[in-house]
Order: sequence, then structure tokens, then C-alpha cells
Amino acid sequence: MLSRRELIAGGAAAHFAGGNAAAAQNERELKELRDDVQRIQSILTANPVTTPTVTALRERQRQFFRLNQRFPECIDVGIRVWESMQDWHIRNLRPLNINRAGDGLWQMDFLMTVLVLKHALGENEISQAYDRA
Repeated sequence: MLSRRELIAGGAAAHFAGGNAAAAQNERELKELRDDVQRIQSILTANPVTTPTVTALRERQRQFFRLNQRFPECIDVGIRVWESMQDWHIRNLRPLNINRAGDGLWQMDFLMTVLVLKHALGENEISQAYDRA
């Protein structure tokens, strides 16, 4: 059986030990909360619209615009570019309009230009912009 002195001493020791454990737990939770806030801030400050593929397509549009003072009607792309642009539309909640042209080629609207899927191009290749003939 425990004496009164042992009971009080044991309770105080448990109290102090519990206080340190609670402080350590709070410190861990605070660190996790800070990490979560940093991740959220990085997501909010990131620009999801700009990807390497979008940048390359816009560069082709700019080149055509400098020469012709208007945007091109078409740009031919390979399969991986096509797939990444599908993902881009979905990720950015943009309308995804895909059609099949009279010549059997698949076409996707991208801003003011139509992307044309060409099997003859390399998977990651983007052609020069052009107008339909």
C-alpha cells in the first residue's frame, strides 16, 4: 500500500512528466501546422497555367503573331504534347473541345488556336504555327 507521501510525490512526478509530454506534443502539432501552411501558400502562389508545354505553344503563337499580326489557326503537335494539353484543360477547369476534322485528324481548341494531333511528329514535338490552306 502507498503512503500519503509516496502518493503525492508520484502524482507530482506524473504531473510534471505529463506537462513536458503535452508541451512536446503541442510543439509537434505546431510544426505540422506550419508545414501545412507553407504547402498551402506554395500551391496558392504557384501559377498552374504556365507549364513548359503551354510556354512552347505560346511561343509558337507569338512568332506567328509577330509575322502576321494575328494568331495562327493551327499548330501540329505530337501525342505527348496532346495528352499534356488534355491534362492542362482538366487541371485548370477549362472547356475541353476535341473534334475530328474531315481529314480524320483530331483537333483540340487551345485559346485562339487549334492543336492538330499528327502521328508523323515526334511524341514531344510542336510544329510551326500555320493557317489552314
